[in-house]
Amino acid sequence: MTDSLTEIWEQNIDRKSAKRRADIVLSQIRKYNPKAKKVLELGVGLGFVLSHFKNFEKFGLDLGKEYIKVAKRIVPDANLFVQSMHNFKIKEKFDVIFTTDECINEIRPYSNWIATFRRAHAHLNKNGLFILEMPTKLYLENHKKRIVKLEETPSGFIYDNTYVKGNRLSWDTVFFKKLKNGLYRVEKDNYDEFIYPVKKVNADLKKKFEILRTQYFNKKENVILVCKKR
Repeated sequence: MTDSLTEIWEQNIDRKSAKRRADIVLSQIRKYNPKAKKVLELGVGLGFVLSHFKNFEKFGLDLGKEYIKVAKRIVPDANLFVQSMHNFKIKEKFDVIFTTDECINEIRPYSNWIATFRRAHAHLNKNGLFILEMPTKLYLENHKKRIVKLEETPSGFIYDNTYVKGNRLSWDTVFFKKLKNGLYRVEKDNYDEFIYPVKKVNADLKKKFEILRTQYFNKKENVILVCKKR
């Protein structure tokens, strides 16, 4: 991803949504591990979710170098790494490891999900929490019926098209970045997400974790799984 495209994503990020996601994770920490001090976010992106974790020792990782550059500015007190969630290795142990939005859904093949669970388990303290948010099958089905239109954004305009094939959701995004001279620059972003059944993910998580809670939200398009290290 280019620096210019990362700048557009930063301008268009839904900050309210990032806070809601952080609040959901924080509420689970308060309930199931209130003494937690050290957290790690997998797929930290631009850092807007992690920025809401006040009074925690914060860590984050992402495969995108350009994302990490921004995250260092958004969360200057965080320790950030350019690594993939399925094979990361940090010389630290954490009270909570979490991932939000659809970050894990960009990981493929599914065997790398299982590898992610193993890496999280290895990096957690005793009774540590692994909190995983992901979209559900309903999210996938609703995108089949999604009406695509040109929308105005803080950076200009966006045409955000999606295609569904099996369990794959492909995004074909075109940004029209407004320039100071009144003209527009076109930037494109393309990526795939893979949606798996909640039961399947639960079954694989149970090999390493105790499932404490399964909570649906966003009209059941998303689910958060709260897991405790065995």
